[in-house]
Amino acid sequence: MKLVLICPDSLPCPPIRSGAIELLMARKAPYLAKLGFDVTVLSIQDPMLANKETIHGVRYIRFPKKNYLENVISYVQAESFPVIQVYNKPDWVLPIKQVCFHSRVVLSLHNQVFGSHLEQSELEEIVQAVDHMVAVSQFLADSIARRCPSAKAKITVLYTGDEPSIYTPHYTLQGQRIALEMKKKLGIPADYFVALFVGRLVPKKGCHLLITAMKKVLQQQPRTALVIVGSKWFGNFSENGYVKMLREQAKPISEHIYFTSFLPVYELPDYYTMSDVLICASQWKEPLARVQYEAMTAGIPIITTGRGGNTEIIKHGQNGIVISQYEHPDAFAESMLYMIKNRGKREMMGITNRGLIENCFNFEQYALRIAEVYKRFDLSEGDTHSKVPAS
Repeated sequence: MKLVLICPDSLPCPPIRSGAIELLMARKAPYLAKLGFDVTVLSIQDPMLANKETIHGVRYIRFPKKNYLENVISYVQAESFPVIQVYNKPDWVLPIKQVCFHSRVVLSLHNQVFGSHLEQSELEEIVQAVDHMVAVSQFLADSIARRCPSAKAKITVLYTGDEPSIYTPHYTLQGQRIALEMKKKLGIPADYFVALFVGRLVPKKGCHLLITAMKKVLQQQPRTALVIVGSKWFGNFSENGYVKMLREQAKPISEHIYFTSFLPVYELPDYYTMSDVLICASQWKEPLARVQYEAMTAGIPIITTGRGGNTEIIKHGQNGIVISQYEHPDAFAESMLYMIKNRGKREMMGITNRGLIENCFNFEQYALRIAEVYKRFDLSEGDTHSKVPAS
């Protein structure tokens, strides 16, 4: 079966400038190719990438950011793909469906893009036209169904995950060697407990709360470091007012705070392996923070907030700590201190997380599940109505 995966128009694929959607597409596509799908991935062009290439059996075609959608529509119309998967762009469904009316269109949803910018009538028209939708969390699926009840019968929740072979678990001997090497690289003393933050440096990600929390942690546990990986936007090294504020806020404890700025995805695994805990300080209703999967793959526990879909994979006391008082730095400080003082518990949480990735939340399993969605479409009679049953 010919299949085309259409990236949004913000980042290239593979994710040389990061991006959770682009990472998912690049990692699942080779598994789909192994399953017998003829896979094409469309994304915007980037100076670091060829405009056309084949990687691991997957065809990549990249168009200029300007007029990207027009180029995409022309291409998919000419190639006649039986299945077209559009990522996170509901307003692209109608123009694509208008010219590819014999194709099945699947809309992959990664955040609340069914927002207020869409009129209710337009939203309902999109839901009527699309053949199926895939959401990354139950929270996201429910929020869409509340906005448009007719969408409920067309949504499947598929959790993503990560690639176990790319990460070395923190709790292994090799993981401990990597941890020591990374600490040396960053200038962190070898015996320091390391808390990790990974994400865009924007207020809704909550990094400022962690710096405040660290001041309390250090009063009891001075041999602690907070590593902050991220920048204001993917692949961007410049600083805005919020980033400058974070650096100013960290100055009194600067010997314990390590800013790395943006890092490409292939450098991230060793940062997770180095760390004792990941802190996901989401202040907004996060559909499901991808960094949690990354930390799980490295075999470390997670401190997260009970916002959005985060708690669908992080269970309080089992593989992490869930903070209800997400706006309070003291709640993060108390959770960090618990992790520092309870090494055996945090290691068991890390082992649990690695097992969840190996058995449930990985790209190979995701490809198998999404393949079943594609295969439900019965194209033999050539009608244009979805045969996908309700999830």
